[in-house]
Amino acid sequence: MGNNPQTAAMNTQAKTIADSIILGCWQLDDRSWKSLTEEDIERTIGTYQAWGVRIFDTADIYGRSERLLGKCLKGRTDCKIYTKAVFFNGLPTPKQIQSKVENSLRNLQRDYLDCLQVHWHNPQLDFAETFKVLNRYLEQGKIHQLGVTNFDTLMLKKALEYAPIQTHQVQYSLIDRRVEKSMQELCVENNIQLLCYGPLAGGFLSDKFLGVKSPPAEGEHARGFYYSNMIAKHGDWQGVQTLLSKMAEIGKKYQFSVSQVALNWLIQQPGVGAMISGLTENRQQIQKNMESLQPLIRSEDIQELSRCSDELFEQVGDIYSYERGV
Repeated sequence: MGNNPQTAAMNTQAKTIADSIILGCWQLDDRSWKSLTEEDIERTIGTYQAWGVRIFDTADIYGRSERLLGKCLKGRTDCKIYTKAVFFNGLPTPKQIQSKVENSLRNLQRDYLDCLQVHWHNPQLDFAETFKVLNRYLEQGKIHQLGVTNFDTLMLKKALEYAPIQTHQVQYSLIDRRVEKSMQELCVENNIQLLCYGPLAGGFLSDKFLGVKSPPAEGEHARGFYYSNMIAKHGDWQGVQTLLSKMAEIGKKYQFSVSQVALNWLIQQPGVGAMISGLTENRQQIQKNMESLQPLIRSEDIQELSRCSDELFEQVGDIYSYERGV
């Protein structure tokens, strides 16, 4: 799909674990995920910090997530928190934008937002005024950088006319590679870091599902609904099994699990600044994720994984297309 794994791998050599993995904190929203005690959350975040993780991703709609992160990371100037301002119901007023910024600052117990990401919106709307307001917060130092999430290519091009966009959060994995159709090139040209969620397709890209004959009927929020639908849009369960077998075969060369292969492949793709790994209490899983980039998989194996993916999965539409109903 036009990638140059060898060049990407050379650029990745300088990356560290701290640069490459962002801790996704949607899992702190106890309305959608298992409810964790504040003590468990503080201990788990401490484990990630011990492994070098310094960037945490949240959103204003993730329930208690911002507030808990603010409490756990209060005074930690070595850590950054990326949050999102979500506008679902048309264009926000300057007052609504102000309210979101001030609420996030208060919840995170910070004087400024390290990165405010504008979440996906109706592509028919003109968000010029929204970015105009956010630019003022940049000038005032209340926001240090702006990003977007799930913008399609035309939306991002338009956003770049309005504001200095530095990050773009998108779904990207060996199954969902829609970003490669046009978004990847646009981001590389404009020095916009791709922050990739879903690198393991909700856990389906793991040894747990290798050899499983049919997709499980799970009720768990992300895997049972979101990622099952994603797989159905791109291919089928047999394609997943074929891909898992190839990943396991290549993983043996490096003593990597399937999940480690998935993460290693992704970080070597052009434009990828970091991967978003969802918070887990499982210390063994944390260790495996953090060790997934050492060593880097060789370029010929990266290319083989990409070829296998190309043959098995169709890339339907632009970023977040079918999720929007396009």
